[in-house]
Amino acid sequence: MALATAHLTVADAPPELVRIGGRRAVGLRLVGVTALLAAATIAVLAGLGVFHSMLAAGQYHLSELESEIAVERERLIDLRYELQTLHGPAEIELMGIGALGLVNAADPIDVRIEPRHIAAVSPPSRTAHQGGDWLSIKTLLTDASTAHDRRS
Repeated sequence: MALATAHLTVADAPPELVRIGGRRAVGLRLVGVTALLAAATIAVLAGLGVFHSMLAAGQYHLSELESEIAVERERLIDLRYELQTLHGPAEIELMGIGALGLVNAADPIDVRIEPRHIAAVSPPSRTAHQGGDWLSIKTLLTDASTAHDRRS
């Protein structure tokens, strides 16, 4: 028994069975395009969400840094005030009396420094406030005070 095979082509089929490009195909294409646009929209929104979270994290970090800067500026103001207080006359007097053992003078004494004493000492390379040569100044004052004592 031999089997017969039949090959049916579009040309052989009746016209009511053959529908090329009907409404169903347009609907399927529309659903596919809509799904593709929805997926693209979701991807764009997800990307924007990630970008926004990165910006928010950066802004949070900046606000933390600004608050740290404000705290450090306040600390700097406090330290400058403390430095001015420590260099003030009252603190220097307390340090001189307590740590150095200085005593208050009974009467004010004017110390005259003669020009020869000034000429004998080379000018200090730095100012007294910057830690200049105090030994030469001490020698100068000692010589001036002994010269003053010899005259009286």
